[in-house]
Amino acid sequence: MPAIVTHIASGDIWAGAEVQVYQLLRGLLQSGEVQPTAVLFNHGVLQEKLEALGIPVTVADESSLSPLRMIASIRQHLRAHRSNLVHTHGFKENVLGVAAQRLAGVPVSVRTVHGSPEYQRSWKNPVKRVIALLDQWIGRYQQDAVVAVSQQLKSKLEDVFPRKTKLIYNFFDVESLQAEFESFKVSRSDGPVLIGFVGRLVPVKRVDLFIETIERLTNQHGRAVKGIIIGDGPLRAQLEKKVRESNLVDQVEFLGFVNPAASEIAKLDMLLMTSDHEGLPMTLIEALALSVPVVAHNVGGVPEALGNGRCGVLVDEHSPAGYAIAVNDALNHVNDLRELSDRGRQHAQDLFGAKMNTSEYVSLYRSLLN
Repeated sequence: MPAIVTHIASGDIWAGAEVQVYQLLRGLLQSGEVQPTAVLFNHGVLQEKLEALGIPVTVADESSLSPLRMIASIRQHLRAHRSNLVHTHGFKENVLGVAAQRLAGVPVSVRTVHGSPEYQRSWKNPVKRVIALLDQWIGRYQQDAVVAVSQQLKSKLEDVFPRKTKLIYNFFDVESLQAEFESFKVSRSDGPVLIGFVGRLVPVKRVDLFIETIERLTNQHGRAVKGIIIGDGPLRAQLEKKVRESNLVDQVEFLGFVNPAASEIAKLDMLLMTSDHEGLPMTLIEALALSVPVVAHNVGGVPEALGNGRCGVLVDEHSPAGYAIAVNDALNHVNDLRELSDRGRQHAQDLFGAKMNTSEYVSLYRSLLN
């Protein structure tokens, strides 16, 4: 009989972690070995997509419920679906999910860490420090396994959660993505080079550096380029103002939230990632699968995703000048760039396919439940 595994996630936006939760639950459902259910803290795209698959979803709405009432809602879901295992995806999800798990008598709990956790190590902000300590204590003593989505992240987490950290890569259905979106590619013999950013418009993504890189490529390197910003977020108005003040309105276009983002990624000539840090970014791997060249900050799980430079360009100088030089050099060596793209496409198929990594989760669940 399939194990019943309840995943607890925010579901507030359709971004990296939510996309991965969807891919995982879909893969588990298709495996026939796990019956997934979900508790989300927000209504939104993830809820709609999971319900469309026939996966039971409860929304413990964080905008209207207190933490105690959210715990009660999770516990009710766990009991109603007779869950065997709870799988959490995030700080708040870890804390409330494990509390509900204990109250519902569910024996096993797992967490996936989707990006580099910024644990507060000083007491300058006492609230953040207490939350960080609580989350670490829960992971170390109340949960049975911690999944890291990259080797770099695993190495970092093993110091915090010894003897229980496992590597399972983020993944998606590579073949389906290619079949659906490769037709979106546009053959152009002239016009500007389309350089894309994909992600939430939040501080850590450093969209400001992306915009300044486009400015340098245009004004200092004499490149005909156009920056395509795919995504939305709280910094959008500020970034749009920056573009206007820099006289880049014709060189930078904001597309807003696009679902699926792959429909626009496929049209790009290059993906540029300027984040301060990353776990294992799915947009990067989607770009690889669609043969879109990638230039990215050499940080977090990015080198791993790019085969340590075999499948894309890694940039150490985290500045507009550093990114502009890297992009300009790549565009000057088109044949090398094409080889990187070919290797990246194969790398995505080999390492980040859905079946293999779904099987890893199924094996983990089985080992813990047995």
